[in-house]
Formats: sequence, structure tokens, C-alpha cells
Amino acid sequence: MQGKAIQQIRWGSTGDPLNGLTITWRNTGTHDSIQWGYSSSITNGTFAGVKRNGYFDFFFDYTFPSVTPNSTIYYELFDSHTSSWGSQMTFITAPPVNTTIFSFLALGDSRTNTGMWSQIATLCNSKHANFTTFTGDCVNDGTSNSSWDNWFNNGVQYLRNNLFYHCIGNHDASDTAKFENIFTLPKASNTELHYFFIYGNAIFICMNSEDITTSEYNWMVNILQANQSKTWKVVFFHRPFFTSGPHTGEMNGLLSTWWAAFDTYGVDLVLNGHDHMYERSKPINYSVSHTAPVSQYGSGPGQGRCEIVCGGAGAPLYTGSPTWFIQTYQSTYHFCKINVNDHILTDSTFNVNGRLIETFSINKYGTGIENNNQVFNPISCDPNPTQGSFTIHYHSSVNGEVMITVIDMHGNKVAQEKTQKTRDDLEYKFDLSKLAKGVYIVQVEMRNQKDRTMLEVK
Repeated sequence: MQGKAIQQIRWGSTGDPLNGLTITWRNTGTHDSIQWGYSSSITNGTFAGVKRNGYFDFFFDYTFPSVTPNSTIYYELFDSHTSSWGSQMTFITAPPVNTTIFSFLALGDSRTNTGMWSQIATLCNSKHANFTTFTGDCVNDGTSNSSWDNWFNNGVQYLRNNLFYHCIGNHDASDTAKFENIFTLPKASNTELHYFFIYGNAIFICMNSEDITTSEYNWMVNILQANQSKTWKVVFFHRPFFTSGPHTGEMNGLLSTWWAAFDTYGVDLVLNGHDHMYERSKPINYSVSHTAPVSQYGSGPGQGRCEIVCGGAGAPLYTGSPTWFIQTYQSTYHFCKINVNDHILTDSTFNVNGRLIETFSINKYGTGIENNNQVFNPISCDPNPTQGSFTIHYHSSVNGEVMITVIDMHGNKVAQEKTQKTRDDLEYKFDLSKLAKGVYIVQVEMRNQKDRTMLEVK
């Protein structure tokens, strides 16, 4: 690998997506630099990269002192091995830190099948999320330099264009020092293996399921206690609690600690990998029942956690079996795109061909965020994705005037129609052929009830 030009460009952060934003690259040179700005003329100046040892040669880091939200960073890297500047590249920054509208991807277990990882990475790159949560096991052997090279080479466009927050998986953990050296992540107690960051109206907590300690558990409880006012609480780590795959039961010993804390402090979303398939749990509140789901997702008393196993980014697929806690299951390569729109969180899960596996929402509108009596009525669009025309299918026991609104990912209303609902099942044809390609929210509103789903227009 010696003598090659700049490689393995990737983005991380020591904090939230705007504060602590860091670019890292690999080179055989000894004094690389970066020049950057908010236009192609690159006016912000030239800065030395911070050199450190890599696993073959050197890594260089540059942490941006501050970045402008919703902007394009234009940058070039100076290759000190060849004494030349590379081609100009770009990176799009996230919305402001006080935003309530943002998106992120969730995926994991890319190891083994690098060709499939390349396909998933290419598709993920096309979804233009604000950051990615990766649920562990980038590579099959965390000690292998060639495995890490293959991972970077097969995900190159995705990795150089997107900000990643990683958690460590069991295969990565065969060399934790290398894992921490490769990625730039926030730190807690001088480690990057568990951490948190706050962005918008959400808190994200990364846990280390490969080395369980009491101190990490106590740290997590303190973080959850201090952030009870956040609308959304997301926890991600490698090994799932509720899975129908071959790793079922591995986290049972932590049901009385970790999962009990999730129930106590109203964690909304738990993201995992480890089992190589897609699973979405039913609403689980273990303090209410050990054998049956509760009626709805949410952070209020008696409401349940949503756990998603998203371990289908390249590792050999597993199969599961029906059980009381699984709502949706597919043995397929996939990734999740999660959109937060104020008090509505919507997940859209796509397979490797870009087809929508499913979409669902957690809705905290109504009489309050912690409303135990919230009802989530079935809503779907067919076909989805669509080239413009589609039919809304909606079920509820309430009849009367219905307002149907289409909202883009920036929160703008782009279409709206009224109709009358005279029976439990509503079917309504809609045409969005004049809208730009992209992902939209379709909202059905009756009285004080709002139900939403996601629709992709191709």
C-alpha cells in the first residue's frame, strides 16, 4: 500500500454534526494540508492536517473550528508525498443545531460481502441524510489491515460524503485500539466506545455492548436523567435485546439494567445490528409485560420502545422465526432512513434495490408528548415508490371532513386536498407528478388526529 496517494477520506465529529466536525484521510506523506471555503474559490484559508500514526502509514485530521449550517464546504487536500493538491471535493453541512427537522441513516454489519457493502453504500449515499448511525461490525476481522482497506475502498463515495457515528461490534472489537484510531467520535470518560451527542430535539446515546461495565450503565442513566426533556431519545449499540435471529437471548442479562432504564426514561428508538436481517419490534415495555407488547410506541408511562435490528449491509443473511415481540421481519440486505419532523419520527427501510420494505411513524402530537391515549391509525400509500399517482389507504372509526397534506423534508406543505370520509376505510387517489423526485410525508388529519406516512416520488 506504500506510495499510494490520499485515501480513505471520511468524516466524523467530536460532538454534534456541526460542532467538532472532523475530516480524516490516509497518506504516506508527512505534512498534508487542507484548504477550504464556502465557494469553489476556497477563501477560508489553508491549514495543516494533524498527523498521527495509522495502521499502515499516517492519518491526518482537520477539525473545523465552526461550520455554517445547510452549506456546502468546498475543499482540496494537499498530498505531501507528491507535493500536489488533489481535486476539489464538497461536503454538505447539517441544519442548525436547534433544528427540529433532520434525517439520519441507520445500518450495520457490512463485513464479509464487500460487493454488497458497495451496493448498499452507493444507495445510502443517494439518500442525502444529515448523518449516519452505524450499528457495528464494519469488518469481519478488526485486526486485519486489508479488511479495513476493503471496507473503505468499497464504500468510498459514501464515506467521503457523509458524517458517521459508529458503535463497536464484536468483530470490530478484536482490536478496539485500531477501531478508536480509525474513527473520530465524541468521547465519554476518555473513550470513544460509548458517548452521546445532542442534536435538534433529540439525544443520541451510543453504548458498548461488547464490554459491559457498571460505570457505563451508571453513565447512561445519568445522561438519560439529565435529558428527560428531549422529545426524542435514541440509543444505538451492536447486540439487540429482542431478536428472532441466532443471537437471541445474548442481552437478557441486561434486561433489569439497560432495558429497565430505557423503560424508565422513555427511550423511543433502540438501533442494533449483530443479527443480519431487518426486524422491527412491537412496542415493548418490559416493566409492564415480559410476554406481550403494549399498545403503542412512545415515551410516556406504559408506552413501549421501538427496537430496530438493521444488520443487513453486507454480512451473510440470517433467518428468524415469528415471536410475540416482532412486528416486521425480512431476511434481506437493507438500511433505514429516519426522518425527524418535530414531534413525528418516521422510518423508511429500503432493500438493496432501493425498494421500500416498510415505513412507520411515531407520532407525539395530540394532547401532549406523553399522551397514553394516542391512537395510531393504519395509513399507507400504493404504489410506494410512485412516479406521481398513488392511492392513500386509511382506516379509522371516525368519519367526516379529511384534510390530506403532503409535506417535503424541510417541513413545507407542497400539496393539500380536502375530502369526506363516510366509512371506516378511506381510499383516496392523489397525483404528485408535478413535484420533484424525493421523499415526502403524507398526512391525513381529522379533528385532532394526525396520521402520517412516508412516500417516495421517483
